[in-house]
Amino acid sequence: MKNVYYLFLVLVGLLCSMSVSAKKVIYSQNFETAVNVAETGWTSPSAAAGLSIGSDENGKFLRFVPSGNDRSAHLYWDESLIKNELSADFTSYQITFGFCFTKFGNNHMTSEIAVMSDRSVATKKANTNYRSSNGGALFDLTQLSNTGRSASATGDQDFAINGDETNYKALTAGVYYTVTLDIDTLARTVQYTIKSATSDDPIASDIYTVPEGIDMTATGLYVLGGRYTPDIMFDDIEVSVDKTAANTPSVTLTGINNAQRVYTIKFQEDEILHLDFNGTTTDVNYADVDNGTYTWSNNPNYDPNNTDAPVSDPCQSGTLKAWTTLDNLKSDEVVTEVTNDVIALPAAEAKVTNVKVGFAKTYNVTCDNSNTPLTPTIYGTYKFTGKDGKVTESTEAKAFPFTIDVDQAGTLEITSQAFGYGSTNTTVENNVEYEVKKTIDLAHMTEADITAAGFEKDDNVTGKFADYGRFYGLSTTETEVDKNGNETPKKIVYNAISQYTKKASDFTDDKVIGDLVCCSQDGTTSATVSVNAHIYQGIGLVLDGQKNDGKWITYLYFKVNGATADDIITVASVNNYGSSSLHPSVASLDEYLAQDNAPVTAVLKGDEPLSLYRISDALGKVTVYSAKGGATGIKTINVNAQNTADAPIYSLNGVRMNSKNNLPKGVYIQGGKKFVVK
Repeated sequence: MKNVYYLFLVLVGLLCSMSVSAKKVIYSQNFETAVNVAETGWTSPSAAAGLSIGSDENGKFLRFVPSGNDRSAHLYWDESLIKNELSADFTSYQITFGFCFTKFGNNHMTSEIAVMSDRSVATKKANTNYRSSNGGALFDLTQLSNTGRSASATGDQDFAINGDETNYKALTAGVYYTVTLDIDTLARTVQYTIKSATSDDPIASDIYTVPEGIDMTATGLYVLGGRYTPDIMFDDIEVSVDKTAANTPSVTLTGINNAQRVYTIKFQEDEILHLDFNGTTTDVNYADVDNGTYTWSNNPNYDPNNTDAPVSDPCQSGTLKAWTTLDNLKSDEVVTEVTNDVIALPAAEAKVTNVKVGFAKTYNVTCDNSNTPLTPTIYGTYKFTGKDGKVTESTEAKAFPFTIDVDQAGTLEITSQAFGYGSTNTTVENNVEYEVKKTIDLAHMTEADITAAGFEKDDNVTGKFADYGRFYGLSTTETEVDKNGNETPKKIVYNAISQYTKKASDFTDDKVIGDLVCCSQDGTTSATVSVNAHIYQGIGLVLDGQKNDGKWITYLYFKVNGATADDIITVASVNNYGSSSLHPSVASLDEYLAQDNAPVTAVLKGDEPLSLYRISDALGKVTVYSAKGGATGIKTINVNAQNTADAPIYSLNGVRMNSKNNLPKGVYIQGGKKFVVK
């Protein structure tokens, strides 16, 4: 991807008859040093969770995958950097960026990419077309819906250039495109070129005249993703002016292998790169490297082809200084403290996600890599030694997160590991025994129990719960032939479902059934059921969606009387009219109805509220477990975690700092934890 980009810069220079002299870069972002989205400057008013830092064989990039309706994201840069370079005699600047629609939205043909002139539009009129909201833009590509193409995850989609629906080009999902803009603020023109990574020839190249009233100073990039779930990436964003300058090189940590560190250093055409490491100097000419990219390592025996063998060479630590020169001009120096210690991975964390009577539990095991330099994919292995001496262990390393089931008291040992890093062990003492404190079984209530709770018998269930036939067991005695001609167990379908109803007006306090009570979303106050509620016998509690006043609910929230913060609650429920229901092997319908056919969908602390979605979901069973003997939780011991006070300090791009004293403002990592210097 990036090789195509740098080759393209050379081609554009020739096409525009520009000299090959160095340019002055005043803003750049290639995401190689980015640890999280926040530090890149990208944000989204309505779909922040859709922004992430992605990576592939060509490096890192910004990824935007919003869900729901049309959603936008944007990047601001400091426009004063551009204005400071302009004058009466120097009126132009350049912008380049790369993008790719890995997937288009599959319902709305509304995606857009724009170069903003008015930054306020991105927030005041978010999730809309920037050009139409702003009356114009310095440059934009807007997806068209009237060209006979269909929006889909793959294939070509037509995009209008600069709002002209007669001037459109087809973009292909999965293809990386580079846009180059030469903006003349005096002539009010934008010379644009769009190039595909799959072709040597630009797909579009022309001059656009910006309407009066639009500020010619670019403030950033704007992207709108059309619903549903588009997948859009950006990379290699740069703002520059065509001035002779020695640009400060970028020095990025790109490789860790035990004591070995590998840095990628980039500099501009015509410049000479100078390095000084512990007094040893190196000069690098642009013509001697690939597109201004130089690889440096603290390992004197560095082998770029070694990608799978641990390094044991005596790698050096020290101070690396990097700068460039162009004729008699010199750039600022980049000073990097290079370490040669083995970086320990963070400890795994085990959270109980299900319990049974006794010591049996399910643990969800995670390991947060966000504070580890280069954010490696971390894998885990485990070993469980039961109280009876039985040992169960993983057969291979798995990427986090994963689950572990244990069936007795014992010790769970988890090791987090990644190639080139120091492994870390976590020990969990599974020594808390649980017993059932209370059960609210809404699926297996008798008619007498249901009517005693104020629910009146109604007609059998009609509609999707019954029609879809999603509640069924698999017969142990009968078979049937499926559409592929295979003989399979016959389905014993439950669709003659008895229904009991309690009207909203009959709920006069927070009580629902037994110890199940209605509450606010945060669980702090009592509430009253505000819609008609039903018990579907054999399935559980189902809510209507509409109140008597015509307003709709989304969820109602419930708690269990008597449950405390030290208790654990398991919630069994089904969604989407039973699509998640279980299908046990049974001999009869009665045997099926006697089973628990709703899976456990949530494990909560006893004082946390549980939720039930309207209409299509059903709450089957709520079970409260308490620890025997007054125990309050699971003890976790991180065996080989470093003393945080003595742990080395790193910047977010993996550079080790000399001391915690006199650090510049910013965010740092020590002992796997972030701290801020203000």
